[in-house]
Amino acid sequence: MRPHRRALLTAAFVAASAPVAHSLDFSGTTCRQFLASGTTNMAPMFMFLRGYHAGKTGVIPYDSHDSFPGRLGVYCKQHPEANLVESSERILVELDHGL
Repeated sequence: MRPHRRALLTAAFVAASAPVAHSLDFSGTTCRQFLASGTTNMAPMFMFLRGYHAGKTGVIPYDSHDSFPGRLGVYCKQHPEANLVESSERILVELDHGL
């Protein structure tokens, strides 16, 4: 095989096998969408929201009786059109302040 064909074939193989980056954008997710996602999807979202908040504040709280999921669920039921990330931040800030 000629060198330029080999290089072209190698480049095509590498391009075809390269991983495709996927992204998730939660910035526009509403509480209604979150509640409709089901309990299977909620658990990872709670972890994501906790991690997002910890990245902004530098605080990773540990409490075996974490009230965050329940409080977020109640808030979302009361405010279905509210932004999920902003709602989460509001609740987590309150929890950080002991409220």
